Amino acid sequence: MRNALVLAGCLAVAAAALVARAGSSSTPTYYRDVAPILDAKCTTCHRLDGIAPFSLTTAAAAKQHAAGIVRMARAGLMPPWMPGPDSAPLIGRDKRRLTQPELSTLAAWTAGGATAGNPADRRSTPSSGAGLGGPGRTITLQPVRPYLPHAAGGGLDDYHCFLLDPKLEQNAFVTGALIQPQRTGIVHHVILYEAAGAQATAATQLNAASGGKGWTCFGGPGLPFDVAGAGALDRLGQPPWIAAWVPGHATNALPPGTGVLLHKGAKVVMQVHYNLIEAAGPDRSRAQLRLRPATTRLTPLETQLIAAPVELPCPAGVSGPQCSRDQALQDEASKYGAEAAFIPVALLRLCSKTLADYPQDVGDGASIATSCQRSFSSRETIYGVAGHMHLRGRDIRVVLDPGTAKERMLLHIPAWDFHWQDVYYLQKPVTVTPADTVRVSCTFDNSKADQPVVGAKQLTPRYVLWGEGTTDEMCLGMLSVARG
Repeated sequence: MRNALVLAGCLAVAAAALVARAGSSSTPTYYRDVAPILDAKCTTCHRLDGIAPFSLTTAAAAKQHAAGIVRMARAGLMPPWMPGPDSAPLIGRDKRRLTQPELSTLAAWTAGGATAGNPADRRSTPSSGAGLGGPGRTITLQPVRPYLPHAAGGGLDDYHCFLLDPKLEQNAFVTGALIQPQRTGIVHHVILYEAAGAQATAATQLNAASGGKGWTCFGGPGLPFDVAGAGALDRLGQPPWIAAWVPGHATNALPPGTGVLLHKGAKVVMQVHYNLIEAAGPDRSRAQLRLRPATTRLTPLETQLIAAPVELPCPAGVSGPQCSRDQALQDEASKYGAEAAFIPVALLRLCSKTLADYPQDVGDGASIATSCQRSFSSRETIYGVAGHMHLRGRDIRVVLDPGTAKERMLLHIPAWDFHWQDVYYLQKPVTVTPADTVRVSCTFDNSKADQPVVGAKQLTPRYVLWGEGTTDEMCLGMLSVARG
């Protein structure tokens, strides 16, 4: 009898152990189940030196934010993928978004207490952040000294251009660019321009005049317009873009088989837009370029810009001098220079519109739309697409052949967030001809309840035009194209 009891007891202990092991294996742990998900889709930003506000590279950090991870993931807000489902198929969409099994794993892990598990079970490593890979050599370009941003004309913005010399002895393709702002809290954007020929000479002279400290450059880089050559009008006479950075930017490599041509002896002008809503400090942003010889068989890409007018009147119930369009033009001229006041007029003409297309009665101002449509100047292949607005932007679309049987949505961002911008490359590039058109359209919210906040104080509604400042607005579509 006693032996039977002992045997029964042993069997019970063994069964309990089996149940415990079964329960343990069915409940997700951080090291075995969750870390691979976070490492693949979150830690590019959520790491100690990333752009996210906290790290998710350890079991303790992930547990601390477990509930928030599940909540944001279920809402589709994290990992951030801004294009709507009606956008064309884009590279990286499936890699960025969480799958249903991954969502279920995160939810089960959180519900089970967000346990760490056994460190030996970890079979992935946190992302080391954005980098440049692939064949070629990498060069680093950086101003010789830090720059302390300061606003001019009573505004909150400083556009400063730095002259950088890649010292190219032969033409080369740029196949990737990693732009690293030192002070992301005040850097609104960075654009790298190629200055060649007369524009390189002008840039060198501007830099010399400042003692090598660079120069103020609201709008473009402040170089002589050049409308010669294919694509010059699509750039509005500005130098060719090499690369750009905006908040949330994560795509550093161009599509395989493509590159941006950088010419022998050319200079690089790095335009940095500083927005001084936050306290400024010395900045020395830098750029790394991945280069391959121009003899490499690559398809050369260039950037085209499609800009629409911005005319945002004051909402109903708000009046005063700040609601005058003339006053808005004067304010832009005082903050950014006389040429800035011509841009709103020029955009109306370029887009074949007049002020009659923008009524003053906008109700509460919560939904004000604009658009611009134009034809292509030559046969081209579209590889990439992007959109840009500021703090009042709500929805942006870039549409190919609108209103026709061939209409195609290239990019739609239905819930614009200034802090999550990027360039998106098409899974299948699209070829267009001069018979095709492209349209950019934007919707803005200029209501009393949704004004930008500066220094913990919400701004008073005003008439908002296309402007260089972060608290002004833009409606800009960008295409990365190959000609011919």
